[in-house]
Amino acid sequence: MTLEPQGRTSITDHLNDDPDQRILRLFNHYRHDWMNDIQILMGYVQLKKYDKLSPLMEKIKAKVQQESYISKLGIPHLILHLLTFQAEVKELALDIRLEEEVHLSELEHPEASAEEIIAVLDAFKEEATASMEDESFLVLRLSREGQRLLLTAVYEGAYINERIAQKEAQLNAKRLAEGSSKLEAQNGERKIVWKLYWTYADVIHKEGDCDVC
Repeated sequence: MTLEPQGRTSITDHLNDDPDQRILRLFNHYRHDWMNDIQILMGYVQLKKYDKLSPLMEKIKAKVQQESYISKLGIPHLILHLLTFQAEVKELALDIRLEEEVHLSELEHPEASAEEIIAVLDAFKEEATASMEDESFLVLRLSREGQRLLLTAVYEGAYINERIAQKEAQLNAKRLAEGSSKLEAQNGERKIVWKLYWTYADVIHKEGDCDVC
């Protein structure tokens, strides 16, 4: 979907603030989040709606599991960025999905992969901010596929074609300069899917080993 640029800035653009302030906001966000869960839980108990307790506990369990996976990614500034993004950016609903522990430190270029994940977040945050009247959603999936780690980013919301094309070009230029493959992009009506692959370091080392060379 094509929009006219509006020059609008985010009312929650805190992502470059002092780290201590970000941590405090993060703490307050999760404290509020947990209080909401406790109040719902207590409400079900008081109303004797015991049949609703199990689904709620499963939902809480899944949320805690995802937060645990995020905290083990291994790149502190990326972990903080992901968690505070969920807490601070209201224009874009972020859903991070991991099915197992992922350790970015095992990649060939861990810091570069972290910066690219942040670049993906910032790219879609800008699109969501430019169209605050519409709801925007972003799902990030990290999964291992053979000897590579795959990031799948699925954005649903309004966006400007020219700006997205420019961001794709910038990411591809950086990735090609580092010897990585280009991102795979599918752009549709109010939906964009980006896929980025990174190679694990142990694969590079094994390919470089040769006992008879």
